[in-house]
Amino acid sequence: MKTTNARLATALVGFALTVSACASTAPIPADENTISFARNSEFSGPNLRVFLELKDGSRASVNTTDDAVGTQPRPTIIPGHQARDWTFIKDVEKGTSVAYALVSWDPADSTDYLMAGWWAQFPGQHLPELDFSDSEQYGIVDGPEIDPANPPELPIEGQATYIGSSGGLYAYIPGTDWGDDEGAHVLEEYEGTITLTADFANGTLSGCIGCVGDLVTRRAHFGIFLGDEVRDVQSVAAGYELHLGETPFEPDGTFTHSDVTVKHPERAITTSEGQWGGAFSSIPDQAGDPRLVAGFNAAEFTESDGSAGVFSGAFIALSEPFRTSGD
Repeated sequence: MKTTNARLATALVGFALTVSACASTAPIPADENTISFARNSEFSGPNLRVFLELKDGSRASVNTTDDAVGTQPRPTIIPGHQARDWTFIKDVEKGTSVAYALVSWDPADSTDYLMAGWWAQFPGQHLPELDFSDSEQYGIVDGPEIDPANPPELPIEGQATYIGSSGGLYAYIPGTDWGDDEGAHVLEEYEGTITLTADFANGTLSGCIGCVGDLVTRRAHFGIFLGDEVRDVQSVAAGYELHLGETPFEPDGTFTHSDVTVKHPERAITTSEGQWGGAFSSIPDQAGDPRLVAGFNAAEFTESDGSAGVFSGAFIALSEPFRTSGD
């Protein structure tokens, strides 16, 4: 889901999201969004290769042996897993790739892994001069258990709840209500809790990001181009909720829908639109339901004082039995 906002694009970096086995490179407004499904990684712990098809049809890849410039252990919400992240830089004749990848995997079986990350491609640009206003950005979520080539056996009745983490980038231009901050350009990283409900009898999924706890500004994954200092304008991410409308899912466990509504208890939101999508895991939990749901969300909105913003991010949500099955 590429979330370039027409009103913000001249001032702020657009952000493209690729779910993989859910891959997306489409801009909002939501009616222009598409999500394609494809694999984008290979992992044999701790060796990782990330690859994708660029907008010009060519393919690019990075790997931990040749292109990693930084790595460190990371926490993971998946029981029984360990996690590590890598930052990649690859400068070749056709341009430069800058990528980040976080992998959570079972140390006893590295084929059981889930990878999330982002990729910035700079066609024709080389270090140290990289211009993000003339770049392509992608997000990636990938792993064997969300591969549509190996679809889940979905229940035909009952419901399941999923809770997990969502995070990404938000861009915001404050309007007249913000006083001296009016017109400031905010590009920051946000994190929050996602809650989902799957109704297998009706074949639908719905949920919310930010309804449990606040969205918070926290520099976690995008510091390579945002820097280390958080520049939030009075915590503008706090209070926003992204309501993910009731969405039908396919027999192979994939779903996409242009029904995302941005709400705020104190801000007067005049317009909002967006899209979300992803896939159910093919691995069942103890109750026989998919053990997790992973995907992407994107939304743009305007407010009565002229403020405008964009949220674009990824999420992973675990079923209750799976979430409580271990540390």
